[in-house]
Amino acid sequence: MKKIVLASLAFALGWSGTAFAQTEVDALRYTQLGVAGSARTQGIGGAQTALGADVSNLAGNPAGIGMFRRSEFSITPALQYSTSDARASGASQSDERSMLTIPQASLILSNRKGDEDDSDWRGLNFGIGFTRLNNFNQRISYQNTSEPPNTIVDYFAEQANLRALEAGKTLEESLDDEYALGINTIEGLAYSNYLIDVFEDDLGQYAEPLYSMGDIAQSEEIERRGSQNQIDIGVGTSFRDKIYIGASVGILTTNFTQKSIFRESGQYVATFDENGAPDLEGNYSLELYDDFTTRGAGVNLKVGVIARPIDALRIGASIQTPTAYTLTDTYQRSLGSTTLNPATGAPESIEAFEDPGEFTYRLTTPFRATGGVAVFIGKYGFITGDVEYVDYAKSRFKEDDELGTGTTSYYRDVNSNIANIYQSAMNYKIGAEGRYEAFRVRVGYAYSGDPYQSAALDGAVKSFSVGAGVRLQNYYADLAFVSSKSDSRFSPYQFSSEGGEPVVDVANRQNSVLLTVGYNF
Repeated sequence: MKKIVLASLAFALGWSGTAFAQTEVDALRYTQLGVAGSARTQGIGGAQTALGADVSNLAGNPAGIGMFRRSEFSITPALQYSTSDARASGASQSDERSMLTIPQASLILSNRKGDEDDSDWRGLNFGIGFTRLNNFNQRISYQNTSEPPNTIVDYFAEQANLRALEAGKTLEESLDDEYALGINTIEGLAYSNYLIDVFEDDLGQYAEPLYSMGDIAQSEEIERRGSQNQIDIGVGTSFRDKIYIGASVGILTTNFTQKSIFRESGQYVATFDENGAPDLEGNYSLELYDDFTTRGAGVNLKVGVIARPIDALRIGASIQTPTAYTLTDTYQRSLGSTTLNPATGAPESIEAFEDPGEFTYRLTTPFRATGGVAVFIGKYGFITGDVEYVDYAKSRFKEDDELGTGTTSYYRDVNSNIANIYQSAMNYKIGAEGRYEAFRVRVGYAYSGDPYQSAALDGAVKSFSVGAGVRLQNYYADLAFVSSKSDSRFSPYQFSSEGGEPVVDVANRQNSVLLTVGYNF
């Protein structure tokens, strides 16, 4: 049980300093979705599975497309304001970010038959829509105090000791070759900066940090940008205005960029005399720059049904197939430091760059199943609710060039961690709308269930919303305010053994104001 909890902290919480983005954290990033859609849908907490006749049905339950009696176009601009409060070593820092986005736009073309036509099938409606599923824009900064052997310099040494060596090469020869031919590891950067060196004893060669003693100051600044978007193309139809069925194909795109600067400074001990006392002492500082971008696209299929046994009741259900992504990471790191050259005893400022890298791989996220009920209270409005099931432990990575015969050992380990860290979860949404003539008022709540097995973590996302709108003969306008909050953790580096690295707690808040304007024709 202890190992499972430690693995959860190590992998599920995230590692801000990795040059590779193919981790358990990414599987959750592209799977856990927030409240999305038009201002009307977000104003009722996103609960639209049984409701129908809304442009957001393309990305939710496409059966609702069959309820449209007229064609419709809508667009939704939004202003989003987010804050991140990061806490490490008891100190808290807050960062803010605001941006203008367009989280939704849709076109519905209705081909509904006239009321004089008594056929059972009432025609086929077509729709195409754009939905922003996730907003990745975030700034995080924090300060921390550490001490040996838990500093990032200790982490560099551990990575050197864990590296797989080519046959016939020692650790020193391997690091020397990397220094001469091109740096492609974090330990290679540290070796180039005189932060670690190779020593030898009766058991063979090993790496150790040259620096750090006493209290070590650490800080990090992280900026994340990008979004996850979906274009849906769907159709819907009606059988006797009692049963509605629909299907849509979702084409997803994602663009995620993370830039971080990790700083560490403190005292160093470069060499020791024969009595074990420090021979050279002073101060050191380092800055690790990390920049990676993930871009890619995926596809899924959604099918749904809505039944209306009586005018006051609608029951809906939909399923979404697993989303198959092809993703490409581009990444580069650099490490700059002011250290003491142990050969000359003189201070020296050094900067080393990792060779830029690019890697393409595949990710399959789990299927989703949703059920919903909507109850109408005459002409005064409705109450609606959704329940969604998703198993976060079912996400899987594999190499892009595989033919389905297996996965590499790296991805087997990642997929095993996904299965051990995550779990299935239920997501709940509930909302209500009140009506008076052409005016509407709305309220909603959404709860995205905790994806983590460990009780030490809580990855649930809670969203509250209110809204209002007006419906005219050919035009409408809806306004919504949505406030979401969640908590997360991450470590800037991760030891292979049990803990010691910094753990940063982050309280995330995002407020959005949306305005949907639409035209019926």
